[in-house]
Amino acid sequence: MQTDLNPFVYSRPVAPDDVINREREIHELLGYAAGGHYVRLFAPRKYGKTSLLRRALRDAERQEGMVPVLVDLYGVLSLADVTIRVERAYAQQLKGPLRSRMDSFLQRTGLGLSLTAVGIGVRLQLEPKADPLPALHALLDLPLRLAENGERRALVVFDEFQDVARVEAMDAVLRSHIQLQGDVASYVFAGSEPGLMRRLFEESERPLYGQAVPMRLGRLPDADIAAYVSDRFRGTERGVGEGLGPLLTTAQGHPQRSMLLAHRLWDEVARGEDATGGDWEGALDRALVELGPEFEARWQRMTTPEQKTVRSLLEGRGSTYRTDVLARLGLSKSSAQSALQSLAGRADVEAAGKGYALVDPLFGLWIERLGREDSVP
Repeated sequence: MQTDLNPFVYSRPVAPDDVINREREIHELLGYAAGGHYVRLFAPRKYGKTSLLRRALRDAERQEGMVPVLVDLYGVLSLADVTIRVERAYAQQLKGPLRSRMDSFLQRTGLGLSLTAVGIGVRLQLEPKADPLPALHALLDLPLRLAENGERRALVVFDEFQDVARVEAMDAVLRSHIQLQGDVASYVFAGSEPGLMRRLFEESERPLYGQAVPMRLGRLPDADIAAYVSDRFRGTERGVGEGLGPLLTTAQGHPQRSMLLAHRLWDEVARGEDATGGDWEGALDRALVELGPEFEARWQRMTTPEQKTVRSLLEGRGSTYRTDVLARLGLSKSSAQSALQSLAGRADVEAAGKGYALVDPLFGLWIERLGREDSVP
């Protein structure tokens, strides 16, 4: 059995106890939930949003006595998809007598719902033309059922909520339920694409307009990342040594990229040794090789004006409109403005001081290296 294991997790959400210094955000989120408020939480992808939500749900159950429910809506395309996700979320997370009572209620509806393995997904497979909407209404009413016998308030989190924008009228269906549940449930709508989240909550003609308090996850402070990385190196009989400074500079507070770089750096260091500058260079190169296919696909999905705008940000050190850079790239200011709006809407870039920055610092480093390679004769 292996005992010398890499302590840095970056390829999946971390355990609640391993969330790095999000105490303020979790406290704020639980305060809103306990007060019956609804929250829309935005964080770029790989910012630890799901890890934070799992920690918040755990703490809500332990500290506030709430019933925690996490619904992952990533990739949903239809009402049937949403119905299956909501049913499975309750099936996986309700426990004991409460689960039995809710399952009994759902089965009595005659809609093919169940918290066992035989649920609405099976029925929709057997009856492809069946209308999932009645079943979805029953599931969205569960917080009311939970409260019938004086049960606890539910905290329902919809993760990757922006994807409901692809499901016709889903936000209207949801509003018809949540507007009646303020006394029995709190909701968090978490998303990773600011453009779609704004569309759902800030356009006055949308059903969820003004329905939730906005929150945003930011980058992690260097001091917190440094403490976390150093502690885990020491706990595995290693020293982060000369690798810590460049790791912090390169990661720029990005949660997942910090853990990826720490993981790769740890792999370079033998037990009983401290990381050297050479170890750091090897770790960075390995990380960029690992991310190469992902970055290549992201780069190819961008339009030519978007690619040029990203290059202008990098070459202008956050300024998009430096005349000499725009001229060299053959990019007009109006094209850069339009591209910047699209990039910000997808959370590829974000405001930083008086300018903009790429959300993913390693993507920026990859593009800079790509530019250097392109310039070699």
